[in-house]
Parts: sequence; structure tokens; C-alpha cells
Amino acid sequence: MTYETSDRTQHTVTLREALNRLGEVLSRPILPPPQLTADVYETSDGTAYIVEVPLPGLTAHEIRIQASGDIITLEVQPRAVPEGQARTYLTQELRREPTARVFTFPTPIDVDNVRARLEHGMLRIQVPKAEGAPSRVIPVESLSSAE
Repeated sequence: MTYETSDRTQHTVTLREALNRLGEVLSRPILPPPQLTADVYETSDGTAYIVEVPLPGLTAHEIRIQASGDIITLEVQPRAVPEGQARTYLTQELRREPTARVFTFPTPIDVDNVRARLEHGMLRIQVPKAEGAPSRVIPVESLSSAE
């Protein structure tokens, strides 16, 4: 088997070498794209949901939250480091790339009263449940005479 590299030189590879390389590539874990991690829970009085998302190093200007129906969309747009302030990292584990996440709730939410606070790198979103009519049992009428 022969292949050509970007510098236009040709390399000969045996089938065994090609299969070994393929095996190495396929044995590496496939990682999911970066995702915002969160804890979502209901308040003890049952009137709201709380969404907590760690966002270390970000400012409120880099975070966008949208609410509609039973959904909250969180978008993070980290700003680029200004020229001249670039760092030489030994290890960089905090991702600084745009990402988003959608949170779907089991009940409609009160979009007019959703509140968010960023404190010490933790975003806390308070999502009140929408006030709705209480549930009720609907009686079923029968039109047949065989009751």
C-alpha cells in the first residue's frame, strides 16, 4: 500500500501496519463535545426549579439566557484574550469556547420571573413554575345504554 504525504513524498506501508494504525485510532476513547455541566433541582416548597452551572472565569457579559414555555437556553460566549495578554499555559483544562445547553422542565415556567446570578464562578438560575389552574378529574360521559 502506498500513500502520498503533504510534502509529495511517497511512503510504503504494509497492510499490517495500516491495520495496526487503524486499531490504535479506533481504540482511543471518543469524547463528547464540551458541554456545560449542571445541577437542576426543585425547591423544597415546590414552586421553582434551580439550575446551577459552574462557569469559572466568565463574566455576566459572556452569558446569555433565554426562557420560553418550559425551556431555558443557556449560551456561553467567552471573549477572546486581548493581544499582548495571551498566556503560555502548561495545562489548560478550562474550556474557553462558545457552547450552549438547553434545559427542559416537566412543567411550564414563569418566563417573566426567571432570575440569574453569577457568584464566585457559579451561575444560579431560579426558574419559577408558571401559575396554572389546578388539575382536576374529568368525568367521562357514556352515550351507550349498556351501563
